[in-house]
Amino acid sequence: MKKHFTQSLHCLTLLAASLLMAAPLQAREPVKIYILAGQSNMQGKASVEGDGGNSLRSLVNNAPEKEFQSLVNDDGEWVERDDVWIHYDSHPWGDLRHGPLKPGYGGSGSQIGPELGFGHVIGDATGEQVLLIKVAWGGKSLNYDFSPPSVGKYPEPLTPKDKGYYYQQLLKVVRQVIENIDSFFPDYEGQGVEIAGFGWHQGWNDQYGDGVPESYEANMEAFIRDIRSEEHGLGIPKLPFVIATSGNIGGESPIKDGQRAMADTGKYPDFAGNVAVVDTDKPYGPDKMQFKFGKDGKPTEKVDYHWNSNARSYFNIGRAMASEMQKLDEPKLPSHLVAHGTEEGVQLLWQLGSEKPRGIDILRNGKSLGADLSPTQTTYLDTAALPGANEYKVVLSLPSGKQELSASCDTSPTDLLAYRSMDGVMLSWEARGPYDGFLVARDNKLIADDIPADARSFEDTEAPARGKVTYAVKPTPGDATPATVVVNRGPIDPKGALIYEPFDYPAEVGEAPLLTGKSGAIGTKGSYVFIGSEEKSDRAPATLPKSIAYGELPVTGNRCATHRWSGGAYIELDGSLKEAGLLEDGATMWMSYVFVVSDIAGQEHRSGGGGAVTLRSEDMQQGVGMRAGRREYETVMVLDGKARGVRITSIRQDNPTLVVIKITWGKDGENDTLEPYFVGPDLVLPDKGGRNFKPPENIDQSKLSRLVLSGEGQFDEIRVGPTFESVVGKGR
Repeated sequence: MKKHFTQSLHCLTLLAASLLMAAPLQAREPVKIYILAGQSNMQGKASVEGDGGNSLRSLVNNAPEKEFQSLVNDDGEWVERDDVWIHYDSHPWGDLRHGPLKPGYGGSGSQIGPELGFGHVIGDATGEQVLLIKVAWGGKSLNYDFSPPSVGKYPEPLTPKDKGYYYQQLLKVVRQVIENIDSFFPDYEGQGVEIAGFGWHQGWNDQYGDGVPESYEANMEAFIRDIRSEEHGLGIPKLPFVIATSGNIGGESPIKDGQRAMADTGKYPDFAGNVAVVDTDKPYGPDKMQFKFGKDGKPTEKVDYHWNSNARSYFNIGRAMASEMQKLDEPKLPSHLVAHGTEEGVQLLWQLGSEKPRGIDILRNGKSLGADLSPTQTTYLDTAALPGANEYKVVLSLPSGKQELSASCDTSPTDLLAYRSMDGVMLSWEARGPYDGFLVARDNKLIADDIPADARSFEDTEAPARGKVTYAVKPTPGDATPATVVVNRGPIDPKGALIYEPFDYPAEVGEAPLLTGKSGAIGTKGSYVFIGSEEKSDRAPATLPKSIAYGELPVTGNRCATHRWSGGAYIELDGSLKEAGLLEDGATMWMSYVFVVSDIAGQEHRSGGGGAVTLRSEDMQQGVGMRAGRREYETVMVLDGKARGVRITSIRQDNPTLVVIKITWGKDGENDTLEPYFVGPDLVLPDKGGRNFKPPENIDQSKLSRLVLSGEGQFDEIRVGPTFESVVGKGR
């Protein structure tokens, strides 16, 4: 008989057989989903490789009795568990990873967190397909970032800076994974899903950051209740919930007291049997498993904020959480109905409880579908739903009576884009239901009524050459709400700017046409030249569909994206700045651009920050301009080929920002000045600018002869001119 960690936590050597020969799955049992949430210690900061005593490789090679040896195969390669999948999306500040469980799903691809130990224990114990959905971001508090909606009222969080943003992001990620599980995990067989548990490891920022330590217990209680609720969370009453305490916080702490309190059944009687706490300040289980180890791998009581980056600490926390999870009761009643549109129809998913139904009926818009369902079924595909909004009920006949689960689904097209193509305007969209076909209208006038059902794009070759155009795409038959989008076809009017780059070049969805060889920006000559070796020319800046809108700023064309691993590109200036006297000592010149940090899945040219727009000398040794990092915008001055930056304002994910700087060239030996302005959507010049460069900072501006795009970013509407009005689209 195969033993599990819950039976003998010290017998990790018995993992070998389960790692290499996972037990066959029961026929079409739902995938068991466990959500692992928190801040940086749920991310995990322990290195996979390395000679240090705290790395996972060191544990495998040097641990007593070789208890971690089963994590590798005979060749020393890390074992992957096909019976345990994992999805970790650290958006907006990190990347997306998904696949079979193995080391490398920590804070970075070279680290581990609690997920590794949790996945091995729960995978062994379950004997079914398991999916870990990891939702963790560093430096986040329960009091603010994960703030449960029932604690006070706050506006809908729209950006990472807003209260409660990461609570909503957690729910969003879970829903996206469930609705797209077959795309993330191709071996999924349509067997349905069951959210079986929730793991929480967080607390440092509530103790030392922007939290309120004394409120942690109340916030933790509300968080558990909200996550379980239909109104604010997953809609799974009594969802099993395990907390690992913040034992890395030294001494007594309201954070640890609040975490431990969740297991106090006298205080919270309704948490009995469905909430458990792993106290990481104490040895765990009959084998006295430890959590605190030093960077040398030896036991210690001195632990820093990341558990001394020790792999054994993180692995043991995960093992203990999974062991506690198995002791908790399964929810009694069915719950968690999800309805989402697919190209084949509306997919319904629900999960059962310990009280099994005797029969199931499905209603669409109040009428039974007459579907022949088994009492244990947890999925159904409605292929007959008409395009539009549909209301569903799943009625389950239980021994204790009937229970209804409700959900709605809008199968209208989504993600409609309109952008300049080679021959006009290209429209593209995604389907959320089975359709007979599509209708396309331009400015409320039907222009196509015979688009086939499998089409996902349409090119309007007779689009107006100028002006704003509104498109609508509607599926047939049914009463679906059309998807609409507005595209600005121009005119390409500099509005007083001497350099104007609107990136009015053709673009394609899924493929980024390179900017190399393109020309046409006002104030430039020739075409864009890639900065780098020929074999890496595919990393040149590229054109992406759709311009970046910002308030009242007039925009046109598409947008530009620069590649993370390239030097960018440049285009020569035509001399307009020099002829206008803007490069003389004492002259004032203004620059602006619109920038956004926004990941685009499937695009090689993605934005993670660092995109720079500068005017440079021919030898690239001198320059001036602006750039964006992951967290802030900066003014930039280039001296001797080295760029120096000064902060303008912070960056918000998916929030376009107009960056404006006023440049005054020093006269009679005075220093050049770069005065930044954070301009709002109303395009009004603020009374006060931002931080200036400290002297001495001087370049020979007369040598500026190139517009250079570099770093990694998405930007649009670059303007250089003599006045503020000329760089915000108002000047003449």
